[in-house]
Amino acid sequence: MLKARVSSSIKSVDLKQEVGPLIIGERLNTQGSKKAKELVLNDDFDGLVDLARTQVEDGAHCIDVCVATTERSDEKEFILKLVKSLSLEIDAPLVIDSTDPQVIESAIEQIPGKPIINSINLEGDGSRYKALAPLMAKYGIPAIALCIGPDGMAKTPEQKVATAELLYKSGKKYGLRPEQFIFDVLTFTLATGEEEFLDAGKHTLEGIKLVKERFPTSFTTLGLSNISFGLAPQARRVLNSVFLYHAVQNGLDSAIVNAREITPYTEIDEKEKKIVEDLIFNKHPNALSDLITHFENQTQDSSSKTKKVDVDPTWPAGQRSNFRIINRLKDGIENDVVSAIVEKLSQKDILVDNDGVLSINATKEVTHQGAIQTLNDDLLPAMKIVGDKFGAGELILPFVLKSAECMKAAVKELEKYLLKEEGTSKGILVLGTVYGDVHDIGKNLVKTIFENNGYTVHDLGKQVPLQKFVEKINEVKPDAVGLSALLVSTSKQMQFFVEHARKTDVNIPILCGGAAINSNYINRIAKQDGIYEPGMFYCGTMFDGLKTMDKLVSDEKDEFVNNWKDKLSNWKETKVQQVDSENLPHSDIKPVSPPTPPQLNEVIRLRPEDFDLNEIWNHLNKKSLFKLSWGIRGNSKTDTIDDPEKLLAEWKKRVIEDNLFEPQAVYGYFSCHNRDDKLVVDGSDGQDIVFDFPRSSKTKHLCLTDYFGENDIVAFQSVTVGTKAAELIEKWDKEDKYTDAYYLHGLAVETAEAMAEWINEKIKTELELSDKGGLRYSWGYPSCPDTTQQHLVWKLIHGEKSGMELTESGQIIPEQSTAAIVVHHPEAEYFVL
Repeated sequence: MLKARVSSSIKSVDLKQEVGPLIIGERLNTQGSKKAKELVLNDDFDGLVDLARTQVEDGAHCIDVCVATTERSDEKEFILKLVKSLSLEIDAPLVIDSTDPQVIESAIEQIPGKPIINSINLEGDGSRYKALAPLMAKYGIPAIALCIGPDGMAKTPEQKVATAELLYKSGKKYGLRPEQFIFDVLTFTLATGEEEFLDAGKHTLEGIKLVKERFPTSFTTLGLSNISFGLAPQARRVLNSVFLYHAVQNGLDSAIVNAREITPYTEIDEKEKKIVEDLIFNKHPNALSDLITHFENQTQDSSSKTKKVDVDPTWPAGQRSNFRIINRLKDGIENDVVSAIVEKLSQKDILVDNDGVLSINATKEVTHQGAIQTLNDDLLPAMKIVGDKFGAGELILPFVLKSAECMKAAVKELEKYLLKEEGTSKGILVLGTVYGDVHDIGKNLVKTIFENNGYTVHDLGKQVPLQKFVEKINEVKPDAVGLSALLVSTSKQMQFFVEHARKTDVNIPILCGGAAINSNYINRIAKQDGIYEPGMFYCGTMFDGLKTMDKLVSDEKDEFVNNWKDKLSNWKETKVQQVDSENLPHSDIKPVSPPTPPQLNEVIRLRPEDFDLNEIWNHLNKKSLFKLSWGIRGNSKTDTIDDPEKLLAEWKKRVIEDNLFEPQAVYGYFSCHNRDDKLVVDGSDGQDIVFDFPRSSKTKHLCLTDYFGENDIVAFQSVTVGTKAAELIEKWDKEDKYTDAYYLHGLAVETAEAMAEWINEKIKTELELSDKGGLRYSWGYPSCPDTTQQHLVWKLIHGEKSGMELTESGQIIPEQSTAAIVVHHPEAEYFVL
């Protein structure tokens, strides 16, 4: 069965997370957030986008969006503008929240992805259900289904499951599938003390369990903060965190919540945990008064201060190292690791100078043994605890990644005392991004997690040819090979690898991951021509990969692989009905008279000396640079970076003084023709270059070709920051200058985007276009998804003469480069298929 997913323009998210719950960020909602309402009333779209981005950084998988206020009457116009901005800058799927079905439908059509509707119910005459269920059917999207029936809100467990049944049956006449229902079984505040709601917590938990048992392929959710409404802020934080834990244990799939306000269950003070659980499970009559009394004198700051997790300096250093990794306390871990090694040595191996400074006087072999003990006794067990907590749903992903950063710092210090030639590895993985694919962010994360957990990783980098994988496998005899692919076109390399492995008896398990693939795809490859005996495993996350690798190097390997074979032998592929784009109706777009370009069917090349980087940086998207590329959180300051603007100024100076960027660009105007729904461009050698763009199945049925007439003009452009930056980033990575490489990579990516914007403005000026004309479309995005068409662009502008190469799949090297088609039509807009 296919996984139920929602998506933005560039990212899909499983409704059923491998380790739940799916977090729906609640703060961009004017009905529950004063901040969101203030931003909406002030028309502060940038602030609303920041609010969404912060939630994603805090761990939200999706963002709930509600902009309705009594003070404004333009909800529809406002939400259309907002979701467009969010779709361009935030990769999380959206949850559209409105009481007006027309607002919801308009937002759905505007969003380049697959959102969630919040919400449907059967209250009163069921008119809301009747208005929204057809939208669920038409667009194939899910909705949060509140357990509210004709008689009102469901309160008891039995009422909750009965109302869910009624919601589901009502959807049958619209052709709705079970996986389109995200049942909100409702929860009510425990703060009133009213007898009617004393068991509300228990009833909600039991209701979740019953609904999941009745509808195993549907999903469940909660507006989590309802449980604590009316209590003091710190009491709410603890109650919400504890209730979320128990809800997940009972089958909750998702929660509408502020992820920043959730504390891992195991990190909550035991006394406070008991006080809260007494209230949730109504264990005694004084449960509410006990909770109020406990929290009444605590502000959020004072409570946080008294509960701050910190290292006890009297602990042994090994215990301190272990504690730091589990609790994400990076500062000081290097010193604790060295001290832990010293603790493992005998007294004769330690020297103390007159200032009381410790130094090691042991042989390398003795020090090595101390380091190995520290790794095995203190560091690896810490990461195992972190992994177990993640698997049990007690930690969400952002917490795990912070622990991984601590572990990386610890291992880096520990490696100074290890003898490299000795076999201390848990196992060996050969890893790489497949041929034609220049992306390696996910692959790098896999490397970090594996190395932190004691594995040796031979990272072959990105765009790795099949033969290079084979050669490395033959050389190092790994326990498995890891293949990563971001693009659908490059994911075919995984199939090529399996075919080669079958023919040449490369008897090795394969771990596969990346945005372009899913379990369906991997199962198909693994089963084709007979089951691939060593095993081919889809790893949705790096933790899936780690769990699989642990099995492959254990005594349970044979049993694990045999179980996989049994499941695969019974697996049958679910066929998805494809949209017939050839038979879609045309849009209403009418061509306009083309502008007059300064020159036609020729290209203009700009060399490094033609660029003023300071002028280019005027087009720099600082929000994207600081928050997405550099990962700086907050408006102006973070724990590690006091002033992002100062950091940017330092890097600008460094780039210019050391000539780190070698910017080049090429663009040109060409005669073109709309023929048989294809864009035919006149090549310089008289040969026609034919672009076949897909047509949208959305209401307007747009296609890029529609914007051009029988005799028209089109512009193409491509820019790069040059190969020097890419080479330097790779060099610094090898020299362990990860921070410098990270900052340079981010600035190079955003500078390429700024260059593209600068060239695009130049084109618009030369064509004398208004603000509405001259929209730039880059390959890989919905309106022109086929990156292989960039080979056609190269036939026109010859990007190789400006320092850019193309992979077989049409990816540009260096990575910090872009290419685009520029449409002069004043009605041009971005759209999805």
